[in-house]
Amino acid sequence: MIQHEKAIVIKDLNKKYYKKKQSSSNLFKNIKSNNNAESFFALKNINLEINKGEIIGIIGPNGAGKSTLLKILAEVTPPTSGKIEINGKIASILEIGIGFQPDLSGYENIFLSGRLYGLSKKQIKSKLEQIIEMFGFADFINTPVKYYSSGMYMRLAFAIITNIEADIYLFDEILSVGDLGFQSKVLSEIERLKSTGSTILIVTHSPKNIYQICDKMILIHLGDVIFTGSPNETILAYRNIIYSSQNVRQSRKSNVLNTDILKKFKSSDIKPEIADFNLIFFSISNSPNEEGETLRCDKDIFLKLIFNYHSPQDFKLILVLQDLQGNAINTHFININLSHSIIEKEIVLLIEKNTFNEMSIMFDILISSLDDKILINYRNLCETTLESNNNLSKLMGYINIPIKEIKKTRNANTI
Repeated sequence: MIQHEKAIVIKDLNKKYYKKKQSSSNLFKNIKSNNNAESFFALKNINLEINKGEIIGIIGPNGAGKSTLLKILAEVTPPTSGKIEINGKIASILEIGIGFQPDLSGYENIFLSGRLYGLSKKQIKSKLEQIIEMFGFADFINTPVKYYSSGMYMRLAFAIITNIEADIYLFDEILSVGDLGFQSKVLSEIERLKSTGSTILIVTHSPKNIYQICDKMILIHLGDVIFTGSPNETILAYRNIIYSSQNVRQSRKSNVLNTDILKKFKSSDIKPEIADFNLIFFSISNSPNEEGETLRCDKDIFLKLIFNYHSPQDFKLILVLQDLQGNAINTHFININLSHSIIEKEIVLLIEKNTFNEMSIMFDILISSLDDKILINYRNLCETTLESNNNLSKLMGYINIPIKEIKKTRNANTI
């Protein structure tokens, strides 16, 4: 049996916090009183072993304890009890802005962060050009970082940390900011770090973004590690938690979603007075004029989208078809023209029969600028199953791709 060298060993780790009870009378006195404090465990009896050279995704709902675990490993906050063994030098990106001095420029913060991680001034200078290039905003390198956007903060932090040459890297929601170009650069850089033998832990709310690069994933829920395994198995376990804790599964499994349901799936990074997009109807059916729960892959499939919007510039509507593990199967782009007043549009899309085999699919609808920055998204819409009478359909893969026989030979055993 192969024995792997351990980068991190965690035994019986607990982290307890205290929160104050709300009271309408004598509020200041209650805040000062220890008797008014309620305790809760952000992490409970955590036992983990991380092998050197692994990429580990840490997933779970909000408040699960994911970020708390990384803060303890980075020694930002101490554990309440338990034992942690760390073999190697750690570099981390936790909350946006941690480690930066807001009144200093990006250039000055590069040197400050480098010195805090033990690099000499000469070592930092040798990496300076590479850091600024990865940062991508050379014109702002002498600007105080307090004027940076969240994306610029994260870019600079990532550019610095990945040049530290640590043994273990901790990333908290590194893919939650920035455009698609930056996210692609992050994934490439993480794979490069792994090739050097580094160990990488990534906390994320979007496991499908790191699905293909992780060796395994850890699912944390309410302070407990409830599943550790392959990315595929862990993501499925995560989906089961989401479905059991929210009343959206039945809505999601419907082939018709109306305005009230769609509001629950909307996430936006822009202010609605500047630009907005509202999906008010979504359906998938085998007829452009009828709706049904059964969907057949040997018949034409129609997708209907009704939405209203206003935007000071052109943008793209992106429809992503994905499997239940979050793997993208196909992506369709639709260019939408600017409109300063609110207008309503209806789009009907056709997927020709026998394009897919029998499978389960979901949809993402994303709104992006023309330079591919995601502005608004509707994630994991409309979980539905394509059915077929073909008994071999489940063995035939996702998509029907014609493969032509271009050469036929005689029996190879002929003498």
